Amino acid sequence: MSPGQVKIRTLAIERKPPMKSIVLALIPAFAATAALAQAPAAPAAASAAPQVAPAKCEPKPVYPGLKAMQDENDVAKFREPLRNYPLCMKTYIDERKAYVKVHPEAANAATAEHNAVIEKFRADQDAARKEQEAAKK
Repeated sequence: MSPGQVKIRTLAIERKPPMKSIVLALIPAFAATAALAQAPAAPAAASAAPQVAPAKCEPKPVYPGLKAMQDENDVAKFREPLRNYPLCMKTYIDERKAYVKVHPEAANAATAEHNAVIEKFRADQDAARKEQEAAKK
C-alpha cells in the first residue's frame, strides 16, 4: 500500500431493511464529501505582496485663487507648502528607488548562496558514492 492510501476493513452485516442500510452507507459518504468540500488553505504569507506605505507629505499645496494671491500674507502661506511638498515627495521617491535597487540584489545573493549550498551538497554526495564504490572493490 502506498503512502496516503487507507485500507478500509469491511464487516459482514446481516441483511436489514434497505432504507436503514442506505442511510448507514450514506453517512460516511457525506462525511467524506464535507471534508473534501472545505475551502483550500490560504497561500503562504511569503507569497503575498508586501505593503508599501504611501507618501505622507502634508500639507499638500492647494491653489488659493486669484483673489487670495493679491494679499502678500496669503502668498507667503501658499509658497511654503509649494516648496515643501516637492521636497517631501522627492525624498519618498528616492527611498522607494533605494528599496527597488536593494531587493533584487538581496534576492540574487540568496540565490547564489542556495546554489553554492546545493552544489557542495551534490559534490559531497558524489564523493561519498565514489568512496563507497571504492570500498566495495
